Amino acid sequence: MTREELARETAARTGLTMREVQIVLVTFLDVISETLCRGESVFLRGFGSFGTKIGKARRVRDPRDNGIMTIPSRHRAVFRPYPALRDAVQNNLAPKTRVAFFCVGYSNAGAVSIVGDFNHWSQVGSPMQKLPDGSWFAELIMPAGQTISYNFLVDGVRRTDPAYRSNSDGVSKRQV
Repeated sequence: MTREELARETAARTGLTMREVQIVLVTFLDVISETLCRGESVFLRGFGSFGTKIGKARRVRDPRDNGIMTIPSRHRAVFRPYPALRDAVQNNLAPKTRVAFFCVGYSNAGAVSIVGDFNHWSQVGSPMQKLPDGSWFAELIMPAGQTISYNFLVDGVRRTDPAYRSNSDGVSKRQV
């Protein structure tokens, strides 16, 4: 997305004119640049932080005479996304996979759900369906290539998944 596309999208969402949005956008970027040039950081809560970092001096081969030359350290602008942004990008861009969960041994339970780091341990986020044989089943779509931590919530009590290893806190771990 270019600066003009960003301004056009912002104008469409806010009802401001393109000119007003462009003035605000240019001013916003100038303020960030000036702040970084003073060696200060800019923190945008929930989004990320802009700051500076000093790179290391390094020795490299000089292509002119095959000798060694030293490249001095440099100040660089850096951006560090906050976890919410980092996770949102990962969840939206990572390839997705279907993950099946089976909970057996609780045929008399009234309700079973899956709680874990993928749904912020929400007790109502991922309910399971009871199968005719008394076991419980759920299929969730998740970003592939990650390790998830989870428990089954059986009538309000957390239970580990015996099919996968659990840590000392009684939380099951699984690669998806």
